[in-house]
Amino acid sequence: MSASDEKSFDGKGELAQPEVQDAAVEIDPAVERRVLRKLDMTVLPAFAIIFGLNYLDKIGLSYAAIFGMRTDLNLVGQDYSWCASIFYFGQLVAEFPVLYFLHKLPIRTFVAVSIMVWAVVVACQAAAHNFAGMATVRFFLGFTEGAVAPAFVVMSSVFWRKAEQPIRIAVFVSANALAQIVGALLLYGCGSIKDAALVGWRISFLVAAGLTVIGGIFFFVFVPVSPMTAWFLTPEERQVAVQRVAQERASGEHSNFDWHQFWQTLKDPRFYLVFLWAFFVCITSVVVMGSIVIAGFGFTPFKTLLVGLPGPGLQLATIWIAAISLMFFPNSRTWIQVAITLVPLVGVIMMRALPFSMKWALTGGYWMATCNSSTYIVNMSVISSNFKGHTRKSMTSVVYFIGYCVGCVAGPQLFLARESPLYRTATNAIIGLYVAYILSMLAYYWICRRENRRRDRLAAEGVEEAKPRPATKEDNTTDIDDLAFRYIL
Repeated sequence: MSASDEKSFDGKGELAQPEVQDAAVEIDPAVERRVLRKLDMTVLPAFAIIFGLNYLDKIGLSYAAIFGMRTDLNLVGQDYSWCASIFYFGQLVAEFPVLYFLHKLPIRTFVAVSIMVWAVVVACQAAAHNFAGMATVRFFLGFTEGAVAPAFVVMSSVFWRKAEQPIRIAVFVSANALAQIVGALLLYGCGSIKDAALVGWRISFLVAAGLTVIGGIFFFVFVPVSPMTAWFLTPEERQVAVQRVAQERASGEHSNFDWHQFWQTLKDPRFYLVFLWAFFVCITSVVVMGSIVIAGFGFTPFKTLLVGLPGPGLQLATIWIAAISLMFFPNSRTWIQVAITLVPLVGVIMMRALPFSMKWALTGGYWMATCNSSTYIVNMSVISSNFKGHTRKSMTSVVYFIGYCVGCVAGPQLFLARESPLYRTATNAIIGLYVAYILSMLAYYWICRRENRRRDRLAAEGVEEAKPRPATKEDNTTDIDDLAFRYIL
């Protein structure tokens, strides 16, 4: 790939666009189907692999904990919880430079380099010998992984139409559930190794690092900088790839930071609701403490891994129920989000209400409680579809992951070691937080519905700019300024 292809901006710092006329361009459906198929065969698998590796490297600590890591590192009290939390301090610090680099660097290259660096840090976990060492490595692991999720939100809106995004996001979020299965089997295998120079949990971190390097190479080779530089598309297909997304009033990748969009976004209450969504999703997650919770029910380390496997299976089911529901009811995302939130909520209520003697029922409640990743799909699809303007979308994506980090920092601290195995403080708090999460969804729905109705009234009164219509080309106008834009509810 040439240097000009690598940074696909024109001399003014804007994304190079195909030449189009003022009237909307008619797209050949056969060509568009071909474009979509090629995107799904190249870009989508790369996204899924990196998302899965990102999650595997993140939750590896949970599996290592039951195979002697806590004893080897002399972790006591809340030490393990802090090792889990400090990862997200690193990710939180990373979000601010990530916002800058999403504008200044080709996103594909930025992410690929980040992957290679985080692979090195994953390997460094195998060298930790105490709490301080592991906590330091976990902080830098979070920092190096911070670019992936925000970048994927922006890139998804560049490659796929709004209606296509939920299914594609479901594919790479499904990799999170698969990563839990792979992680369990990896620790099962490594934990079975006897008389090696390194104990099993240390070997597992080295294997994960090697897989991450391979994934980073795959990502760099298969993912193009933009649709206009996609090596697997013909010139005609490249034009269609850009135009089909632009017609939905989407914005592409731009290198300039727009201060108008910055201030406009800060004044928008939906920006802060997005932060709360991420916070609620992550503080209510039980996955990072999962192996410890299940082991507390009296299972051996190896049986704990096997007993935990139905959880990811149930997560996959709820992820695809959510994705298919979004496909058939594309303008009912809020109600779908509320419905799928009830699954983990019921699971946590079971964990809170059932006695310790009913350990299999408690385990079933845990399996259900892990299923909040399905709400992540709806969150990502809303951000990708409802926020327009590169700076505005990037800010929203980043603030989502700031909320994600804050929630993930706080979440493990709810699980007080002295309350093992039922963790009453955690389950009480999580139930209340799920209720608050549902209320935040309804608030977002009300704001967007009110704005859609206002624009419909303007269109009915003859305001030309407010009439819904396909865009003729990509532009960097925000959804707030573009009166022809309609929010998906």
